Amino acid sequence: MAIQARWQCDLSDDSLSWSDGVYDLFGLQRGAPVTREAVVAMYSAESREELRRLREVAIAERGSFTFEAKIRRPDGQLRWMRVTADVAVEDGVARYLYGTKIDVTDEIIASSRMCA
Repeated sequence: MAIQARWQCDLSDDSLSWSDGVYDLFGLQRGAPVTREAVVAMYSAESREELRRLREVAIAERGSFTFEAKIRRPDGQLRWMRVTADVAVEDGVARYLYGTKIDVTDEIIASSRMCA
């Protein structure tokens, strides 16, 4: 069963708030302190660049995005997740990014087998 989890990033300091499912998806101990820098380092280079680009546009335009990212957990396991993000605006200023992360590893693997 796919893990679906909620997350939030405070844009004033890039602090993260995660539901337990995000910790599970990333293979981290629930409730452990996490930094955005450490989490983004777990993304593949391609996913990191896509996240950077989409995040900048969403914040600037107060929009949203969805993309599929590949991560490597601390135990070395590769996982795919579908990230959705929206921007919360207060007084005309982007204050938070928030959304969901869904483990889609099985879906990606099945899809790649069908294409082979």
